[in-house]
Amino acid sequence: MMVPGRHEAVLSEPSPIIGDIAAAEQAVSFARSVAEGCMAYLVSIETASRILVGATGAAVRRMQAKLDTTLLTGAVKLKDSADAAQRGFALYVSSIEGIHMRARTVQQSVDGHLAVIRAETSVIEDIAERIRRSAPMSWESPPPPVLPGPALDPTRTAGMDELEEEAARRALVAAHETRWQHAVMSWTDALDGIRDERANWENLIAERRESERALVATLRDTTLGQLITVGSMPGGAGPKLAIGHGIAGELWGKSAAPVEVTKNHPALAGLFPGGDGSGAWDSPPDPGAVAGWWGGLDDATQERLIHEVPWVIGNLPGLPYVVRDLANREMLKLYANHPTLLTPEQLKVAAEVQEILAREAGERIPNPPIQVIALDLSHRVPKAALSYGDSDSATHTSWAVPGMESDAHLVLPDWDAASRSLYAAQNDIYGFTGRGSVISWLGYDTPDLVDSLNSDGVLWPHAAREGAPRLAAELDGVQAARAAGTHETPSVAVFAHSYGTTTAATALTLVRHPVDSLTLIASAGIDARTVPSYEELRVEEAWPGQAAIYTTHAAKDFLAPSGAGLSGRGQPNPEARGVFWLHALSPVYEGALSFSSDGDPELGLLRTDGHSIIGEREKRGFAGISSSIGHGYLDIDTQSLSSLAQITTGRISERLADSLVVTEKPPGEWYMRPHGTPALRRAA
Repeated sequence: MMVPGRHEAVLSEPSPIIGDIAAAEQAVSFARSVAEGCMAYLVSIETASRILVGATGAAVRRMQAKLDTTLLTGAVKLKDSADAAQRGFALYVSSIEGIHMRARTVQQSVDGHLAVIRAETSVIEDIAERIRRSAPMSWESPPPPVLPGPALDPTRTAGMDELEEEAARRALVAAHETRWQHAVMSWTDALDGIRDERANWENLIAERRESERALVATLRDTTLGQLITVGSMPGGAGPKLAIGHGIAGELWGKSAAPVEVTKNHPALAGLFPGGDGSGAWDSPPDPGAVAGWWGGLDDATQERLIHEVPWVIGNLPGLPYVVRDLANREMLKLYANHPTLLTPEQLKVAAEVQEILAREAGERIPNPPIQVIALDLSHRVPKAALSYGDSDSATHTSWAVPGMESDAHLVLPDWDAASRSLYAAQNDIYGFTGRGSVISWLGYDTPDLVDSLNSDGVLWPHAAREGAPRLAAELDGVQAARAAGTHETPSVAVFAHSYGTTTAATALTLVRHPVDSLTLIASAGIDARTVPSYEELRVEEAWPGQAAIYTTHAAKDFLAPSGAGLSGRGQPNPEARGVFWLHALSPVYEGALSFSSDGDPELGLLRTDGHSIIGEREKRGFAGISSSIGHGYLDIDTQSLSSLAQITTGRISERLADSLVVTEKPPGEWYMRPHGTPALRRAA
């Protein structure tokens, strides 16, 4: 039989031993030299600026401003980009060197196993010939370890009686059985070794791809990478212009023309006094009035507004999402041509949105189609909302509300992944015949953990109270836009994570139209003053007398209940436990429908093992502050994602329905009374 001579015939392509390490090391050196050059350039700028101190004249002032703002800032951006690139390439080199070394070890191991198989198959073939039995046909299919019964040579058995023939057979068995067994065992062990090395080889291929993705992500996340991404979008002036204007304020001696984001237009007077739409984000008009106003405009006026005041039109709840999407893409074109309008945080969001849109454009059939339904890059904290699926025609629309430290520039990639996961899971629901859309609403200034001791922090309700009116307007905008259009009103679900549950609950006290369900995921607590009981929330009933309010909390997530306890906010999950018994400081809400996030082995659904919406690290963080990879609340194949997909589509399986538990106050715990006058007291 033919046994492969070398590993090339056994191990799959592409090989993990690709990637020019020497070239990557040169990139490290180049990035280092750029960073050093930037430092020298910064010193020159500072020296020139000091020389001009005390000089007078308009030209001097212009030069001073150029040095102290544009050039100094640009040099810092370029140096930071070079430093990040240097670190990224250095990590890539280290990773690739290790992968190459381990891959060569795999190759050597496979060659050794093949040598063993060649030797042992030769032994088996020789013994098979001696005992007149067929040898195996494939090197990947060793024979059983028991020696086949020998067949005697008829020319030698002539004249033998039965006893003599049996003695001859036994002699053959005695001569070859032990060697046969040893050869088969060695052959089998070598095959097992090759199978293991094939798995190692595939893991190394995946690891190499991950190293490449990490390097690309690092480069894209630099200011230089973001300028290239934004400048390369359709309608943009190109990456060279974006880099030149973004770093130096000019390209080939030609400065960027001054431009402002227009928010004023005479045709807006029907909504805003004097046509000034600058309050469209912080104080949006009534969505019903917006829908009526828009419907009263002729096509030409609508088209002009989309192109002339896209920031206003793109952020008006009550307008069709296709209109808002067109307007917000106009804003992205503006930023592509004028990147100096953006702060680093705003530039990062613009680049990440563009990457998401570029991915959609590269797919023959967008899955899901993307709509940019809100984009505010004019404030300190950039804000955005993306729809996954056609929200103008969807029968079921799910709104995602993020929590602590989830400003758009911090978490857009994670919520992109989470939204895609939910969109796919919804479409996989058995019996779901509707059309879904998932809206990732990164539309408020989320609190920071480091600000916990002041009013901007996660322990305070201010961020939720400030963000809730905008969210409420967006939710009511769904109803207004559909009422003015041709499609029926969709089922509207809201799901919120961590501090997002605080914001979402507050918003649902403000909406005019009830939502069909609310799902609280790893709640960091509900503002008891704003929401003294679930009865305050405008949520439809799951069945008579039971509001469609669902809640879940993973047993390994100790962060959320700790935060809820420290802040004194109400806890929707009576069973949740925090560190140092901090959960005991929270009042407990009764009356929600609780479901598990701790996995369902019978269905092959994974548990959530930390607080993250998408798993972040190889191992979960201390006290569940972060989830391990694949074990976030909205990671693919988790129990929490599966349950959320059922809830948001209204297709709750019998298994999930049977597992739902109506939350009750634990004996001796604080709780929020669900009926009558809301009150807080210690349970008897």
